[in-house]
Amino acid sequence: MASTRKLSNEEVSALIDGLNDGTVEAGSGVAKNVEYRPYVFGGEDAGLLGDLHTLRLINERFGRQLRNVLLPMLRFMPRISTLPPETRRFDEYLKNADQFVSFTTARADALKGMILLQIPPRLIAILVNSFFGGNGDCPITRQTEFTPTEERILQVIVDGALKTLDECWREIYPVTFDYIGSETNPAFTSFVEGQEVCIISSFVVQLPYAEPLTMEVIYPRQALKQIATILRSKIQRVSDGRDFKWESLLNDAIMSVPLSFVPRIANPSVTLGELIQLRENSVIEIPSFDQVKIFVEGEPLLEGVLGEQDRNLALRIVGGTDKRGKQ
Repeated sequence: MASTRKLSNEEVSALIDGLNDGTVEAGSGVAKNVEYRPYVFGGEDAGLLGDLHTLRLINERFGRQLRNVLLPMLRFMPRISTLPPETRRFDEYLKNADQFVSFTTARADALKGMILLQIPPRLIAILVNSFFGGNGDCPITRQTEFTPTEERILQVIVDGALKTLDECWREIYPVTFDYIGSETNPAFTSFVEGQEVCIISSFVVQLPYAEPLTMEVIYPRQALKQIATILRSKIQRVSDGRDFKWESLLNDAIMSVPLSFVPRIANPSVTLGELIQLRENSVIEIPSFDQVKIFVEGEPLLEGVLGEQDRNLALRIVGGTDKRGKQ
């Protein structure tokens, strides 16, 4: 069985150098009567996932909503640009990573894997400085660990980012991202094997007084394969737009609306002549009754029986009626 391992950058460079100096002959190793398709060196095979159109939509939503996570610390709305997803092997990604950086792993049970959230330390330092009244333009205070205050701010950002990621994925696929742990040294990050291919989503945070900073969300490609059909689709399910908090508030408001609740014991009728002759102490006969109709806002909706409770006249509900007064 042929190996599926992709060539590293060093191996590609050595192959090209060998072709240029004649050490490696062109066409060597080519089997006869076999058709080949062109391959771009340095590019990973992401054909199964298509052009990641759906992930781009998720990233756009995440970038917009991430501003609300940073707003309380920065005290102004930052500008966040979303870059196209990038495919790269995890070991190559770690080679270019800083030696002091915040890596947070989160479990995604629906995807049967984990994701990695990368937050630059300088962004944390800026958030702490701005939160305590500074202008935010400050260097990193330490090169190996965060201060307790920075740890607390970092946890707030991580919790907010994971919650936002849940909301952005909800309309596409029901995924919940649960916090596992954080590391500041890439060498101790337990995520995937080095040869595994990852999808890297980058978000550039632009501030008026500092150089642009990049946050990243990293997905293992293997975890996204099971929803490849969804990721390839350019037409997504439209949310029903339900806002459960608003529904709850509306329900409470409706249930607080006052209604008239009137029991009607009798409905006698008199002629105009009898009405003119009515005087004080006049008596109008009404038919005997066992139950009375109860009108809610003028509509006969219930039936009740008169009684007494705690020396007060009371009414016991025994049934309902329709708008025509029938039971």
